[in-house]
Amino acid sequence: MTVVLLFAFVAGLLTILAPCTLPVVPLILGGAAGGGTRRLSGIFVGFGASFVIVTVLISAVLVAAGLTTDRLRLVAVAVLGLIGLTLAIPRLGGWLERIIPGRAAALGAPTGSGFGAGFAIGAGIGLVWAPCVGPIMAAVIATAVVSGPTIASVAIAVAYVLGAIVPLAAISRWGARVTRSVDGRRADRARRAIGVAMAATAAVVLTGLDVPLEARVAAALPPEVASALFAVEQQPAVQEEMVKLRPSDPGIEQPVPLGDLGPAPELTGITAWINSPPTNLAQLRGKVVLVHFWTFGCINCIHVQPYVKAWFDRYAADGFVVVGVHTPELSFERDIDNVREAVKGAGVRFPVAFDPNFATWNAYRNSYWPAFYFVDKVGRIRHVHFGEGDYEGSEAVIQELLAEPVPA
Repeated sequence: MTVVLLFAFVAGLLTILAPCTLPVVPLILGGAAGGGTRRLSGIFVGFGASFVIVTVLISAVLVAAGLTTDRLRLVAVAVLGLIGLTLAIPRLGGWLERIIPGRAAALGAPTGSGFGAGFAIGAGIGLVWAPCVGPIMAAVIATAVVSGPTIASVAIAVAYVLGAIVPLAAISRWGARVTRSVDGRRADRARRAIGVAMAATAAVVLTGLDVPLEARVAAALPPEVASALFAVEQQPAVQEEMVKLRPSDPGIEQPVPLGDLGPAPELTGITAWINSPPTNLAQLRGKVVLVHFWTFGCINCIHVQPYVKAWFDRYAADGFVVVGVHTPELSFERDIDNVREAVKGAGVRFPVAFDPNFATWNAYRNSYWPAFYFVDKVGRIRHVHFGEGDYEGSEAVIQELLAEPVPA
């Protein structure tokens, strides 16, 4: 367990290098502007607490109740945007103080410098944060959603968040030091600039442009960058320990290409279909099927998507079908409208099955985003691959399965 906690901390530390952390930086800088150590401490405690609570502690309850944190997230973003505006336009802060009882509107002002104000700001930022989690946190979140939280899963999530906080805290302290080191007028300009960046970030998130923008940034980066970020979590010692999180459900081991893992489980618990009418594997007999588990906010899923789309376009006429099983990782990915928008925005044309309750995920005993299950013409799993990479090998599997005759 100690090994996993150490690697979870390092994985969180490296998250600052991933595109999906970009919106958090101006929010942290703006939230910390004008505040002291107590407020800064509150921000990071609130940040970590909201992430752990939503993604691990109450995730199973949210799924069982059919709830998401989407509206709460939008409210938090709106408040953070308002704080940014009070930094960019100081008069606005004074006007809000006069028309709103108490000092709720002054969270962004120096007067709101206490731990409580910081905690509220940090909790909002924690709701906004959609971390580019790798294998460690992906396994923790999936296990928490399916089976509920455990002491181990909470400990791993806390270690991950503590790692993520380290660079964010360094950035916020640097911003505060820069602001204090210049004279009054220049400091005022710096605070206004931070406020503008904070308000602009909130506007991007409120309009739903954050995920597409992050996807474009991620797509522009060499895949090796993301692979390097998450390579630390791929160590054999870590993987061995992670299996213990689900000891009764070890998942399907990756076989030699064109092995035989038995019949592919049927698609089950699908609540909506995108790009196609409802279907099942029985109806697809005679075709080669790729059952592709993914979720639209996952950085690794974003990296593999161009390859999956290319395979679909290249081999569909030969009898190849992709079924993208969208099993949500984070709360806002459980909203079908968000999924539809993401599918459209990403130019995904293959069928997408929405699996919000992890029914098909559990049927396959899956533990990874993304995961690929290659099913032959008679409905048997012949090859699996987890995560990024080996694109040439996967395409070769598709070609070999298409070349096989259909048994009489």
